[in-house]
Amino acid sequence: MSRFFVTAVFVLLSVATGAAALQAAGEALAEPTARAWAVAGYSQLKLAVVVAFSIFVFTREPARQRSRNPVAFAACAVAVAAVVILQPPPDSAATWLVLAGDLVTLVSCVWLLVAVVSLGRCFGVLPEARGLVTSGPYGRVRHPVYLGELGAAAGLVLAAPTAWNLGVVVAFFAAQAVRMRLEEQALAAEFPEYAAYAAQTPRLVPRLSTRAPRPVTGDVR
Repeated sequence: MSRFFVTAVFVLLSVATGAAALQAAGEALAEPTARAWAVAGYSQLKLAVVVAFSIFVFTREPARQRSRNPVAFAACAVAVAAVVILQPPPDSAATWLVLAGDLVTLVSCVWLLVAVVSLGRCFGVLPEARGLVTSGPYGRVRHPVYLGELGAAAGLVLAAPTAWNLGVVVAFFAAQAVRMRLEEQALAAEFPEYAAYAAQTPRLVPRLSTRAPRPVTGDVR
């Protein structure tokens, strides 16, 4: 898929998300309560995720072999749409719950940023092989980016626990599971050393040991 087309999609999503974030910030300035600022922070975190992915998509390396799998396209579409269509916290949501969700999302976004920086230009939206990275966060888990995305989504839903958002996050988690599986298949097909790396590195949940698994071959970019 064209880098410019995908970037354009993310830019449009950033504009839409930015409009909501601007409105929330204006309401917080007009009525500077803890709840208003918590809701504004929620919107800003959503905007940060979408803008960051716009930049990452534009600077990525070309895929070694482009994905033509319709399931991959569908999973990516669901994952991207889910972040945008999450509803803001309802009036009934407790302020402490909104703040707790914001904190979870913030921590997840920091982890996500570290993972993407470690990944570098190997980042992609579709499950395509651009390079094999086994150091940094990738020495802890095979999918640190997905871990950050799932954590951020969980935080957003914690802040706004509506039936709609719960349904959206279930679809998001299912789409991410599909993307992880397809990405692993693409990497295994492209890099023979991936099997050994996968065998010693957890998929999503880091081991309790303070020592990271030893990289198989280092970074391949």
